[in-house]
Amino acid sequence: MRIICWNCRGVGNPATVRDLKQLLIANDPDIIFLCETKSNANKFDFVRRKCRIEGCLAVNAEGRSGGLVMMWKDSKQVEIQTHSINHIDSLIHVENDSPIRFTGFYGNADPNKRQSSWNMLRRVGQTVNEKWIIGGDFNALLDEAEKEGGRRKATILMEDFRSIVDELSMVDLKTDYGWFTWVNNREGTARVKERLDRFLMSANAVNSFPFLETRVIRQSSSDHDAISLDTEGRRPRDGLRDPRLSLSMTSAGLEMRKLK
Repeated sequence: MRIICWNCRGVGNPATVRDLKQLLIANDPDIIFLCETKSNANKFDFVRRKCRIEGCLAVNAEGRSGGLVMMWKDSKQVEIQTHSINHIDSLIHVENDSPIRFTGFYGNADPNKRQSSWNMLRRVGQTVNEKWIIGGDFNALLDEAEKEGGRRKATILMEDFRSIVDELSMVDLKTDYGWFTWVNNREGTARVKERLDRFLMSANAVNSFPFLETRVIRQSSSDHDAISLDTEGRRPRDGLRDPRLSLSMTSAGLEMRKLK
């Protein structure tokens, strides 16, 4: 199962729609969650058809900000549970396995309203009995290592984020490729990078996905990069030779040996 989350900063721009199509073609996700679409739900069907996606649920933007969308390839794969201006909660049916809960999340950008976002996750968490994945733009940092440049974040905000992660028994999935997901697009000492986008997974589910891979996918049409989660991303591919093996020519002929 492959999931992509991206704060696209508006789908009204044709360049963003082109980038979205390319993102889908290059990565072939089963599910994609977009935030900050800045679009009304009734206008998003055009984007869905252009991207050739079967399933879609869109949440209206509020004025010129906000807006969420969850899209999925197979119309029978996903059941929407609840949604709001900050989340879309879904049940994903997985072939030959038990369902997985996936919540696409957009944390409130206003620090004074951040608690309402955490409270929403608490309400969703009370209904979850499945393996749970949360992904999206949290607009929050867990610690100072997730920020480069600019002023330090308030310690209390990071503590609040760590508290909700612990309270929900979730684990922050560190990316295998890439780290920062947002940049302010300024140069020199004014440049700021932060890790605002991430995936969380219920702690008791992590061992169920030994080949899990997460990464950052660079995007040019937004100040946010996309993030992807692939439950089979690190599974060895059938037919590939063991990469630890090499061929070397010796005086006796061709010899295969193990690299130390």
